Formats: sequence, C-alpha cells, structure tokens
Amino acid sequence: MVSFVALTLAGSFALSSADAPKPTPIEQVSAQAEQGDADAIFKLAVAYQRGRGVKEDDAKAAALYRDAAQRGDARAMANLGVMYSRGEGVAHDDTLAIEWYRKAADAGSAKAMVMLGTRLAQGQGVDKSATEALAWYRKAAEKGDKTGMYLLGVALLRSSDAKDLAEAHRWLHAAGDADHAPALTALGTAHLNGTGVEANHAEAVKLFRAAADKGDATAMANLGIAYLEGKGVERNSEEGILWLKRAAALDDALAMVALGDIHRNGVHVDLSHEAALAWYEGAAKLGHPEAMAHCGAMHADGKGTVKDEDKAFEWTEKAARAGVAEAMLNLAVMYRDGIGTDPNQAEAYFWARAGAEKIGEPLRDGAERFARKVGENVTFQRRLAIQKRASDFVLTHAGD
Repeated sequence: MVSFVALTLAGSFALSSADAPKPTPIEQVSAQAEQGDADAIFKLAVAYQRGRGVKEDDAKAAALYRDAAQRGDARAMANLGVMYSRGEGVAHDDTLAIEWYRKAADAGSAKAMVMLGTRLAQGQGVDKSATEALAWYRKAAEKGDKTGMYLLGVALLRSSDAKDLAEAHRWLHAAGDADHAPALTALGTAHLNGTGVEANHAEAVKLFRAAADKGDATAMANLGIAYLEGKGVERNSEEGILWLKRAAALDDALAMVALGDIHRNGVHVDLSHEAALAWYEGAAKLGHPEAMAHCGAMHADGKGTVKDEDKAFEWTEKAARAGVAEAMLNLAVMYRDGIGTDPNQAEAYFWARAGAEKIGEPLRDGAERFARKVGENVTFQRRLAIQKRASDFVLTHAGD
C-alpha cells in the first residue's frame, strides 16, 4: 500500500512538471536581458518600441537601447539615434542623434552609415558636407546595404565626371538587382535624360515599369507621363492617367502636379480649373514648390475657386520662399500693390531682385527691368542692402 501511494505521488509530480507553463518568448528574452545579454536587451527594446508581446513604451525602449548600446551593440546605437532624431521616448536632440549615428557607424552599422550620410548631405543637426556624406554612403554600399548603394549612385549622378557617372550606374544596377525600386527609378531617369548613358526612352520606360510594379510611386508618375507624351512607349492617355492616379494615391506630388496640368490645360481630359486646383493643392500640401505657385496664381485669378487675395498671397509666399522664381516676381507685385498684404516697397524690391536673379532666359531681361522699376520706390542705400540680401537668398536656393 505504501509503495502504491509512492508511485501515485511520483506520477502526480511528473504530470505536474510536464503541465507547467513554458515561458513565453518575451519572458525568455527578458530573462536573458536581465543576465546582461546585449542581444537580448536589444530585442527587448524592439519589443517595447513596437508593442510586440508587451505594452508599447518608447521611454522603456530608449532606456533599453541605451543599455545595449553601452554594451557595444551597434544596432542599438543606431536605433537610439533614430529615437533622439524623432523625439520618441527621449527629448528631441539632433546633436545626440548625430553622436549615436557616428558611434553606430564606427561600430559597423550600415543603417547608421546611411542615416549619418543623409544628415550630412542635408546639413541636419551637423555641418553640411557632401564629401563626407558620399564617404559614408560608399562605406554602407560596400557592406552590401541597398539604400547605401542607391544613395551613392544618386549622389554620383550629379557629377560631370565620366568615371563618377559610370560608377553611379554600377551602384544603381547593383541596388536594382537587389530589388531596390527607387534605384530602378533613378536608372530610368538617367536613361530618360541621358545622364551617364545615351538617352533611351524605351529603356527608361522599361525601368520605370519594373519599379512601378514594385510599388514605387515616382516610377508610376514617370510611367504615366511617358504614356501621355508617347516617349519610349506608344501614346495612351487612358493608361497615362491611370498610372498618374495610382501614383497620386500614394501621395506622389509629381503625379498630382501632372494631373493638375492636364486638367488646367484641357489636354487628355476636359478642361477643369476646379479639378486642376484640387490636384495642385494636394501637391502643395505635400510641399511641392511649383504646385504652391500654381495655387497662388489660381486663387489670385479666381480660377477654379472664388478669388481670394489672402490665399493667393499665402501660397505665393510659400512658393517664393521655396525658390520658385516666378512666385518671387508675383510676390513682388503683391507687396508693391498691397494684394493680400500691406504694401511694402522694400519687400517688393527684395522679391523682385531675387526673382530677377533666379529666373532663367528668355525672361531674365524683363525681370531685370521690372526689378529696377520697383527699386525706384526705395532709397539708394536701402537698395544696396536689399540687393545683397536677395543675392544671398538666391545662393541658398541655387539648386532648387
């Protein structure tokens, strides 16, 4: 009897042990993290940042990334830089973002190399340096990073040196072969414009289609325009508009502007200023400078909407500050005549002078005459100071 009880208890204990719940994946990672495992700490940080298995908590994620980073995890360094850049879980701090990007890049993170290169190219949180940006893109590309290959290729396409252009195409092809859609789009644009290769519209369309099929909105927009213009493909208005609308649905500003243009001009579709303005406003809200200028002009003329001088001034000023020469000249008129704003002859001269310097031929002579005429309302000494300010402004927008 005693042995029977003993056997029963043993069996009971065995069943109890087998039925004990196994720790969940997040519990396993947490236990490893508590032991100081940097990889586990990083994975736990990702879980808190994305709310996977735990309640989303950016502050907790940032603290864990810092812990893993201090233990030498390059991925954690890069992600902590991103959190400082976005102000997620920590106070926004571009200086600290750059600091962590550099640490991560030095530790071998291709992701950080790309982000650091992008910040250097834009001068965001750090002194602008195209040379240093290119160097980091190259390091990322050499590590096999598709985005690094793409950004290096795009940067080299801006060169006039034949060797740089050839290298640009090699890197873009490498990224494209790795299914990087924007790289295929960049190659398509290069073939369209004859940058580094002989212009070949048919090849451009082929590349745009490949990128569009992968969901790239810019490629869809370019493919739509190719169909409308019959470049590299047989002209087909319906197909062109279809691709433009697909791109616009993905918030592509280029496609929205193209749709605005065809509605404003009544080409491929019935003329409709209302539809044109709707497309332009969509692109303008996405920050497209030319779309802003179109919005300003249409509100000023009352096309597609009730004439509204305040909105006309608002959009025209945004376009001018974004570097659109025609908008600068229109803004000068508004300041001169008090359209949508109080008259201000000094500001009128500033924008007239900036527009005259920025605008290209054959409009430059007329713009210069206009600027001189507006300048007659400003004293000589003030004109000199305004001319300097206008030249400096145009220099900062030389690439726009």
